[in-house]
Amino acid sequence: MGLHEGTVNRVALISLILGRVVYAVNWYSMAAVFSLVAVELKQDVSGLGFVTAAFFVGIGVFQVPGGILAAKAGPRLSVICGTTIASLAALLTGFAGNLAEITALRFFVGAGMALVFAPGVVLVTRFLRKGSEGLGVGIYNSAFSLGGAIALSGWAVLAVLVGWRNSLVMSGLLGLVTSLLLVICVPKDTLRSDFRIYPHRLRLILFDKWLIALSIALLGLGVGSTVVGNFMAYYLENVSHVGVGEAGTIASLAVVSAVLTAPFSGSIFDRFGNAKWLLLTTGALMAMGIGIAFFGTLYSAITSGILVGLASGAGFTFGFAAAREANRFDSEYETLAVSWVNSISLFGDFVPPLLFSYFAIQFSYSTAWLCLALLSFILIFPVLFSKPSTKEVSPQL
Repeated sequence: MGLHEGTVNRVALISLILGRVVYAVNWYSMAAVFSLVAVELKQDVSGLGFVTAAFFVGIGVFQVPGGILAAKAGPRLSVICGTTIASLAALLTGFAGNLAEITALRFFVGAGMALVFAPGVVLVTRFLRKGSEGLGVGIYNSAFSLGGAIALSGWAVLAVLVGWRNSLVMSGLLGLVTSLLLVICVPKDTLRSDFRIYPHRLRLILFDKWLIALSIALLGLGVGSTVVGNFMAYYLENVSHVGVGEAGTIASLAVVSAVLTAPFSGSIFDRFGNAKWLLLTTGALMAMGIGIAFFGTLYSAITSGILVGLASGAGFTFGFAAAREANRFDSEYETLAVSWVNSISLFGDFVPPLLFSYFAIQFSYSTAWLCLALLSFILIFPVLFSKPSTKEVSPQL
């Protein structure tokens, strides 16, 4: 399926990277403008928690169905369909009349995005030369971080200038443009007529202890990227009384830092490949980054964003590269392996927003930051007690 190993399709690669940037804009645009949404709809941090949780439920539940779609119909079709669904839902959010409608639409934004990531990883690695797979994952993650930085630092300012509704409509339209770009630039998949998804192989993937351990570790890393990426701007605006533009810029430091580390981390994985200790190191850094926000100053917020970004840029690259490498079957199953890891980690990500908003309301924001830091670090440990399966499976299974 796709290009032969050793070839490079730069046009397709660039279109996928641009699509990933806009994908991230639609991921973070709601967090960037929620302070304005909250004023109009009379909401508080709990409203942001529900909206964020619904998004992660959508993106988590549809990961495996998206992986199956990509395996059967090809990753290109899955990426195009997912980008279109997510972009339409993001656009319609600009017309929502209440929090319930926004929550439902954010669920569909997540559901559409679930069809994009794992197939996109597979396509990007195939459009690069053999031996650069980890670098490909790093570049793809770096593009996501760049889009997140654009959303958090720019969309808040844009929302002040044109209104939060118009800003969300614009991000959705950008997504639809990238869907068209993918249709034009990414070559059609060469599907195997003899390919079948065997239930036995699917079960082996879904119950693979190593893949489950990787997903739990990524869930731990996701705690930091979720709470900092989605709550830091709101926290700075409403607790530290920082301006919208400045708060968005500080919040964007997490994704800006990830832009710098993701490609470099991919090269590290290609060279060393010891996912266990690489993930433990980045997990410790992530927990430290979340915990530093406890101090409640601008300097601690800046430091928190930088450390969380460094950890997420490296950690997610390590985790997804390890998941892709762990596939033991036909290349079509690569998407399923990555989707399964992403499914558990992202579905679990609906919990941190609810926990954070609960601790912030019932106790304090300082308590919320510390509790989430501890949770993040605890979730890294299962990966240390598991290892990739080396069992060979017969092609007839």
